Amino acid sequence: MRRKFGEYYERAGVRGKEKEKDKEKEKDKVKVPRDFWRREWGFVLFDSHFPARLVMRRHKAFATREELANYLRRNAPAHAYYSTALYKNPAAAKMSDKGWLGADLIFDLDADHLVSEAELPKFSYEDLLRLVKRETEKLLDFLVSDFGFREEEVELVFSGSRGYHLHVRSDEVRGLGSRERREIVDYVGATGLEIDRFLENRTVSGGEFRSGEELRRCRYCNKITRRLACPVCGRETAILTSKGRGRGGSLRISNLDGWGKRLLRGLTEFLHEIAGQGEEESLKELKSVLGVGEGDGVGEGEKRVREMLKIAKDEAAVERIGRGLLDQIPGFSKSVWREILSKVAVRLEKSESDAPVTADTKRLIRLPGSLHGKSSLVVEPLGIAELKDFEPLEDAVAFGGSPVEVRALRKAAVKMKGERYEVKEGEVAVVPECAALYFFCRGAAEIL
Repeated sequence: MRRKFGEYYERAGVRGKEKEKDKEKEKDKVKVPRDFWRREWGFVLFDSHFPARLVMRRHKAFATREELANYLRRNAPAHAYYSTALYKNPAAAKMSDKGWLGADLIFDLDADHLVSEAELPKFSYEDLLRLVKRETEKLLDFLVSDFGFREEEVELVFSGSRGYHLHVRSDEVRGLGSRERREIVDYVGATGLEIDRFLENRTVSGGEFRSGEELRRCRYCNKITRRLACPVCGRETAILTSKGRGRGGSLRISNLDGWGKRLLRGLTEFLHEIAGQGEEESLKELKSVLGVGEGDGVGEGEKRVREMLKIAKDEAAVERIGRGLLDQIPGFSKSVWREILSKVAVRLEKSESDAPVTADTKRLIRLPGSLHGKSSLVVEPLGIAELKDFEPLEDAVAFGGSPVEVRALRKAAVKMKGERYEVKEGEVAVVPECAALYFFCRGAAEIL
């Protein structure tokens, strides 16, 4: 493993920001961060302790890219890291002597945080990579749409294992403390989100209507009228208020920026999804969201489910809901909408175990372009536009197809370069070099 990693670093090359547009340097894989000389570096080597115990060699600093390149070629580390923080004296052995100057804002999305330990065996490696990719796309949207970071300020990196890292390198975030960074995590995870803050009952003035008249609202074009049929579109109207007051309320989502926008997006996406399913599947999912038991029969809950399914299949009604107008379904109170929105909101599915990564102002993060010692895959830097088509088990594979004879230590499988490879405990098999290195890194096989 050390020899093959060494061969990779011999040919990989090191590039910095000023070389990114140099076509002759595109073959260089290792991407050095901005202000690298201000950062602490750490490495885990293929030493006598590996893999039973991972010993971190840290508190290192490099004055030039060539120094770093020479270290990588000479030591061929299993894992390579650098600090998200900038220091006056990055090589100081004591943290108190380093002189903290600021830190990038980092997000670490890992499939282990999306699936419980009990459920993990049910998912293949490819399944987990697809799950975490969807969450990464959500987070990118939060950073660009909600926080206003420019795409060029956000660096996206495949972790080399089961996740992605996002680095926000804006100078505006470098001075943030742990508390402010934790607030950002809470925002994208909707921690403490109060749905009622976005639900507003707007009063509709009686205007031409006399006190005591019953007001109705067209369920299709939103016209307020006294008639059973809308005078504008001729469609059915629904009761807006009780008699006795010449005014009524119109429930809607206010503030269509930030989380108000996300609540609406989650709701309309959910309705489109329901409309595209078979009736049995749609009803089952609606009952789950509305909290209706399977044995409800023809009760009030069943009626709500049917009403919502009817709306989901009405494109005009869904379009109006997409503008924040929620009073399309008779009998759906504010509390009902609160429950629905809390379940369909487009939030980031991040667990508490992930938050410390972002809140930590002195974290070590993997070096883009290095190799991951538990997979042999490349810690691949990506452009945001590249994420959609990026396939880790195709695009982050560092090694080729030369045949290698291995003995399996336990059952394991992986799909690489479009082919699936599987070994069983005690079996002797010949697999391509890329798969063999993956099995070695996972502790699933040994070389013969």
